[in-house]
Amino acid sequence: MDLKQQILVALGLDKQEESVNLEYQAKLEDGTIIVSTAESLESGVDISVLTEDGTTMLLPVGEYKTEDGQGFSVEVEGVVAELYEEEVEEEATEEVVEEEASKEDMEEETIEETEAVEFDSVAFMDEVKSVVVDLMSNVNTEIETLKSELAELKSTNEELSSEKEKLSAQVVELSNEPAAKPVDTNKFSSLGKETLQRDLSKMTKRERILYNITNK
Repeated sequence: MDLKQQILVALGLDKQEESVNLEYQAKLEDGTIIVSTAESLESGVDISVLTEDGTTMLLPVGEYKTEDGQGFSVEVEGVVAELYEEEVEEEATEEVVEEEASKEDMEEETIEETEAVEFDSVAFMDEVKSVVVDLMSNVNTEIETLKSELAELKSTNEELSSEKEKLSAQVVELSNEPAAKPVDTNKFSSLGKETLQRDLSKMTKRERILYNITNK
């Protein structure tokens, strides 16, 4: 005997009666089978429990939920009082809304952090640029100072070269200059010491050198 036949028998209905139309059956979350002559579970329709022996009993007062998540209440035994909106969907919707809000908050935080990082990067680059400009300014100043010092050294070197050339010319001129008077070194042999010293003091430097060479 199939389930529908069991229901008909349990309800005491002749299976040949065409007026009987059992359209709704379902399972509760705990596995209990519920049946109704109505086409669907609605407020005000009859509702019964199908037992294992094929008989039925009116569904007691309470709150129930089917396996597909439809909740309903029974305030009068065997009669559906009210259908509940699926809390799962509401909770899921709330969770989705919360997740979306949380996602938006995270995106805003990420955008703010990104903007902060970009701002820090810009500030850092500006600071680096300022430091580089200062360094280049100091380097340029030092280069100008070195140029000035090199110019002074070059000028001093040119002056020294000029003085050296002048001295070299004077040396050449002196070496080519003849003695003013030949020195007769023999005449000093008959002179006394004082006379010799006095005469030596009158000699030119070149005459004294020649005298010393010839009287060694």
